[in-house]
Amino acid sequence: MTTQLRHSSKKADCRIRYLEKSNEDPLSHDAPNVISNLTRSPKRISSLYVYDKRGTQLFEQQCVTPEYYLRRVESELLHFYAADIVGLCGFLPIVELGAGTAEKTRTLLAQYSKHRKRCDYFPIDVDTGTLSDSARKLVSAFPLLFVHCLGTTYLKGLRALPPCPQPRLFMFLGSSLGNMEWQEIENLLSQLFDSGVREDYLLLGVDLDKDPAIIDRAYNDAAGYGARSTLNMLDHLNHRYGGDFVTENFRYRSQYNSRAKKNEVRIESLVDQTVTFSSLGVGVSFQATELIDAEVMWKFDPDELGAMLDRAGFSTVRRWIQPAYRYGLFLLRHQ
Repeated sequence: MTTQLRHSSKKADCRIRYLEKSNEDPLSHDAPNVISNLTRSPKRISSLYVYDKRGTQLFEQQCVTPEYYLRRVESELLHFYAADIVGLCGFLPIVELGAGTAEKTRTLLAQYSKHRKRCDYFPIDVDTGTLSDSARKLVSAFPLLFVHCLGTTYLKGLRALPPCPQPRLFMFLGSSLGNMEWQEIENLLSQLFDSGVREDYLLLGVDLDKDPAIIDRAYNDAAGYGARSTLNMLDHLNHRYGGDFVTENFRYRSQYNSRAKKNEVRIESLVDQTVTFSSLGVGVSFQATELIDAEVMWKFDPDELGAMLDRAGFSTVRRWIQPAYRYGLFLLRHQ
């Protein structure tokens, strides 16, 4: 039995390859940006500082709270419409940005398996450890799956994709598009356009404009995981740059701006204080009630989103919107 298991494991591992496996810390050269962001007005901390080990754990706990609907509703939509998505696209190679554990992707991969179709899957993620673990689990679950890992950033991963004469299905789930600045969104869509061929598909999961009370509850969960994951950014900066932030001297603020259609997450200084970063040789002063911009979550209007994607070269094939929470899956095609 042990010999058979080892043999099976080796066969599965043969279906995994690494096109990119960068061990470079994406924040290793970010110190100048930290100084620039904390000395401008208003002050800012990049949302990338949420995702150290502790911050990621807290965010994962937030995602399973009753108030945080995004992951749950998107998973339900994928479950209900996976067969429709594959029926519209066909059995194409899949490229996923920010693949992570690929738990939601399994719903689509199950359709390939059901019809005994080979799938070439190209997950892109900076977390190479999670990428490797996920790849091993996926090939064990799906015998006709071949995983081509790209352990790097979105844009570098897209540039590293091998040429493909046939269309592919690009996936960007989790409303991650809504966490990006507009220039970043435009750059990403442009790179998608350059990386693909005519008739490529793009599957987007995006959160939509809705009753502000639903959004407010999602980012102000009763257990406080949203607040703790954001305030953990201060501890992350402390560890990385020798800072002396006292977390208790700050508080979390989240508010939906319905006119701009974005949820704005900020950190408020509760007292006049100065924070020193010994590794950077700088000190930053904060006034009581001063706000630090931390994260933004855009909530899209479906028609405005469709128009923006149309300008980027993608036409809407189908959209599925969950009515109670107004979360949408958009299937688009490269014109």
